[in-house]
Amino acid sequence: MNALFRSFFALSLVGGVLLAGCGGQEKFASNSNGSVASTASPQDAQPMAMHVEPTSQPGKYGGSLTTATISDPKTFNYWVAGETSSTGVVGPLYESLISLNSYTLQYEDDLADLPEISKDGLTWTFKLKEGLKWSDGAPLTSDDVIFTLDMIYDAKTQGIMREGMLVDVIDPTTKKNKRVPLQYKKSDARTVEFKFPVAYAPARSMLSFPIAPRHKLYDAWKAGNINTTWGVDVDVKDLVSSGAWIITSYVPQQRIVYGRNPNFWKKDEQGRRLPYLDRRVVLIVPDLNALTIKFQAGETDVLGVQPSDYALIKAGEAKGNYKVYNQGPGWGFEYLCFNQNPESSVDSNKIKLFQTPKFREAVAYAVNRERIVKDLMLGLGQPQWSYESPANTQFYNPGVSKYEYNPTKSKQILAEMGLSDSNGNGILEYNGKDISFNIITNASNNQRVKLCTLLTQDMKNIGLKATFSGIDFNKLVASLDAKPYNWEACVLGFTGGPEPHDGANIWFSSGPSHMWRPSQKEPATPWEKQIDALYREGARTLDPAKRKKIYADAQQIIMTQLPFVTTAVQDSLSAMRNKYGNIKPCSLGGLTWNIEEIYQADATRVNP
Repeated sequence: MNALFRSFFALSLVGGVLLAGCGGQEKFASNSNGSVASTASPQDAQPMAMHVEPTSQPGKYGGSLTTATISDPKTFNYWVAGETSSTGVVGPLYESLISLNSYTLQYEDDLADLPEISKDGLTWTFKLKEGLKWSDGAPLTSDDVIFTLDMIYDAKTQGIMREGMLVDVIDPTTKKNKRVPLQYKKSDARTVEFKFPVAYAPARSMLSFPIAPRHKLYDAWKAGNINTTWGVDVDVKDLVSSGAWIITSYVPQQRIVYGRNPNFWKKDEQGRRLPYLDRRVVLIVPDLNALTIKFQAGETDVLGVQPSDYALIKAGEAKGNYKVYNQGPGWGFEYLCFNQNPESSVDSNKIKLFQTPKFREAVAYAVNRERIVKDLMLGLGQPQWSYESPANTQFYNPGVSKYEYNPTKSKQILAEMGLSDSNGNGILEYNGKDISFNIITNASNNQRVKLCTLLTQDMKNIGLKATFSGIDFNKLVASLDAKPYNWEACVLGFTGGPEPHDGANIWFSSGPSHMWRPSQKEPATPWEKQIDALYREGARTLDPAKRKKIYADAQQIIMTQLPFVTTAVQDSLSAMRNKYGNIKPCSLGGLTWNIEEIYQADATRVNP
């Protein structure tokens, strides 16, 4: 199983359970609502093991697994995608050199054996497994690895992966920080060498990028067409895979069907090629309520359970022959964000107000998180104070500034800013204009729509006029990360994971997912400059205790400046039919992270 990415959080769950996806170094937008010694060497600088993974049992071949999602993909091209509606669908097709085990939180071999690392931690050498093939039979070699990096580092490739593949170093001439690509070279058909300019703590996460098929994409990249190649209009049979699955059919707004990849490299302990299942199906449904209806009707096998449905689904376990799991706090975070981008087409008066830290602080005190947990999550969650989830026990800072619900304090702050309601209509004014803003969110996420309803009420309580609009998730993401940046506020989220530097594309001021003011040439504010410095330091620091302190400091600064107003983190709730084996629930990967070794209990074939 490959490592997770971070990007815009509309956390794309399929049936509410994360699909096994490809590794990498970014956080992705999601469309749904989961002590080490201080003398650590570069070889040891990786997440601590959280659990011992249960032993896998040998299975029989046959059967299928059906899940559902609430969004069509925006693209089938993983390397230009920035949202989980796309990466969740195409991720199962692409493997990495190494991958993060969602259960143990340790990196394991994937397309390559675990790397040989030089004593200084700068040179990482990977040996690809022998005989690797793409699903179409073409050999998978070092040329594919080199091509993937050439494509990612090409500024013309408009994906978010490049930001996370740059290393921060000090220029010896100017003494200033600069971001540089890795050095990499092919040693032979199976061996690739990476050279870091400095020892880098998130090296494993960086090097778990999904490998692209050179024989399929090179010509498009060379012609400058990579950003439009493998769009949603592609014949999915032209896609090739290095993962356990191939896509056999796609019917927009209906379903995506996967079949076994006959050339998948991984085998069970008996030497039989995985996966065990013959097929997996992803139904595309209009909203979260439809997910529940499909599961209750027996049309799907896995469900991400909404808190409002938890009691109903739990009560139906015996009759429905399934089990409900609560895997603890999810790993992502949901937020309210205001557009601070002066390049936006939004009224400059509003942008100026949104740029005011005191305004965002007043909003933070106005959010009734306990009500969100009680009314929206029915107690199956908790207020969230940091952008790192409590699930990330290694890096979560419980001591960040907390904005307990206090509308009186909100009003006091707004009054101190000189805001008042001069005409008595109940709405405060800024520079002579009523303070009003529209919050956009993805319409298919019923939970998020309900959250917007609660937030608009909270804003009304302190004299702000907030409305909200639900729109298509992929259109929403497109409006956030491209000109004219025509949005005022949004409710979304980011995916999460154990490596904080995976969020570099969000927190670096130059990052494409620095959504309140993306892709800055220079930090717009002193605090953003400070965050840039902390994230650079965190990446170059190998001592786990020191890294924890660095990212704790970053969390405190960010939660003081409030580019995102956090809301609440929901428990990771899911249900699965009892007809499957090798189910290993965990908070990071959910129920299907090890999909290649899941088998159907009544399957009968001994051979694929």
